[in-house]
Amino acid sequence: AFVCSCNNSDEPKPNGVNEKPFKGIIFTAGITNPEGNNGSVYMQCLPDLQPGSYDNTNGIPVGFGTTPIVAKSGNIYVLPDYMGNTKAELICYKINADNKWSKKGTMPIPPKAAACCVTELNNEKAYISLQGLGTILVFNPTTMTRIGEIDLNSLKQADTNVSPASMVIRDGKLFVGLNQMNAQYMPTRNNIELAVIDTKTDKVEKHIVNTSLGMSFATRPIDAGSIFMDENKDIYFNCVGSFGFIPGLNGGIARIKYGSTEIDPDYLIRLNQTEVAGLSTKHADYISTMCYAGKGLLYAYISSNALAPDAMTNPYVAMTNVPVVFDLKQKTITCIKGMDVSNPQGIAVAKHKNLIVFGSANKKVTGFYTYNPETREVVGPIIQVTGNPCFFHSFEK
Repeated sequence: AFVCSCNNSDEPKPNGVNEKPFKGIIFTAGITNPEGNNGSVYMQCLPDLQPGSYDNTNGIPVGFGTTPIVAKSGNIYVLPDYMGNTKAELICYKINADNKWSKKGTMPIPPKAAACCVTELNNEKAYISLQGLGTILVFNPTTMTRIGEIDLNSLKQADTNVSPASMVIRDGKLFVGLNQMNAQYMPTRNNIELAVIDTKTDKVEKHIVNTSLGMSFATRPIDAGSIFMDENKDIYFNCVGSFGFIPGLNGGIARIKYGSTEIDPDYLIRLNQTEVAGLSTKHADYISTMCYAGKGLLYAYISSNALAPDAMTNPYVAMTNVPVVFDLKQKTITCIKGMDVSNPQGIAVAKHKNLIVFGSANKKVTGFYTYNPETREVVGPIIQVTGNPCFFHSFEK
């Protein structure tokens, strides 16, 4: 099968500026160690959602524990390994209409920074959150050069690190989820916290704190889709809570309405209070990854630790993840029938034309499946991969 990528030992060479946009797909597959806490991940592309079986021979290595970030400009950002086991640099790629990779440039970042999310303002300014340092690095995405840094450590709690995570820009304001986590990557209280930054001055304008909704850990750092705007410019975001490990520290969905910089006190989908229709265990512990598809429908993987007896001892490999659809207007969660439970490594979800694509690393076969929201039909795996299908993006909207 045709795979438009480079050999592991030969990095893509710059091809110059390409006027025609790429209209295909990109995906990643990861090979982990037995514990699932380390491994290698490879990225490749196809000119369309072509059925077939693909190994990683022609894949571009990307960081483990993070996913590539695709900006609206077409820039594809590859982050280093989240735990700092690869070279500390941000790499920017593009793909031209001939399905060839172009390496736009690289930018060094501090070691052990735990870089997790990139958000572009325009072709002259972008932001990358550095969880390990409590800062946001400001850079020029065209020249891949550093502009400045925003220090958020003054917003940290006494017993946690501020840990800036996923971000979204609305009307010139950068909304940054603050994980506020301790050395065990856990929250210590039910606070939902975000920072609001003016993109003109790169100064913090507001520290948002909510305690009334009973949730914590705003946005999942390795899921850029865990904070988004809908058609009304309302911001929704995933509160991860304690991944189900600490009773009482809860997860779910919260909202910041358009025209406000406060968390809506009247809106929540709290997982411990909302039954998942079709789920044997009734409730989810956290939302692993998600993709907003419009019209109030959010497609996601939810994790329920009660699905696997080894979930608490082997959280990286236990079969706990189920594909669902959230109706944000009705505040409901419903399982998608016809898909098997996956481990937490193979949980991609993305939109491709009129379909939703799910990566699944289930007990039968690993690969990418399609779900038709109109007919509710699941087909696949359309693409089979070697390893865990952990990321998918379509340039064909």
